[in-house]
Amino acid sequence: MVNETHPFLFLHSSTNLKTTVKLGFCSDFFLFFIFCKLKGLEELGIHFVLLISRQGKVRLTKWYSPYSQKERTKVIRELSGVILTRGPKLCNFVEWRGHKVVYKRYASLYFCMCIDQDDNELEILEIIHHFVEILDRYFGSVCELDLIFNFHKAYYILDEILIAGELQESSKKTVARLIAAQDSLVETAKEQASSLSNMIAHATK
Repeated sequence: MVNETHPFLFLHSSTNLKTTVKLGFCSDFFLFFIFCKLKGLEELGIHFVLLISRQGKVRLTKWYSPYSQKERTKVIRELSGVILTRGPKLCNFVEWRGHKVVYKRYASLYFCMCIDQDDNELEILEIIHHFVEILDRYFGSVCELDLIFNFHKAYYILDEILIAGELQESSKKTVARLIAAQDSLVETAKEQASSLSNMIAHATK
């Protein structure tokens, strides 16, 4: 339950366990994530992630459940037809093939995640928003072109947030730090490769 005297204090009690966690001033998403953990909610199992443009172009896909290439193509075609035609006043949840697809539109992109029927749709909406906030922080007001020309960066970020379809990192600062470290490694590797190429070029003259 939420402690009435402190909005950032949650209490969780069970037969053999009583835990108090003082979170301090944190993001709403982090609070929501910790609250779900303390309440003993089951882990979310995300089956796949899709980013689809208004024109039906796929900008990012990540599959956490086994789908053949033929099935993936069919899934993308079906969900594009369903989600892109839905009105703006309809809810962000769609029942599909015994699962639920949670989606949210940001500018020209639809961010979609598929979960089981019993999973928490609101937590998935928070995860989607969490992903978008980190993309915004990295690219500086992310747009569709950023994901077209730097799609590998979007995959890096998604892989830091989700592993095997489950949320692993709720801190935007931590993800930003890890991605910055990855960028540094890439730049170092490029410099070393360039230096090696120059050495080979001079040696063969």
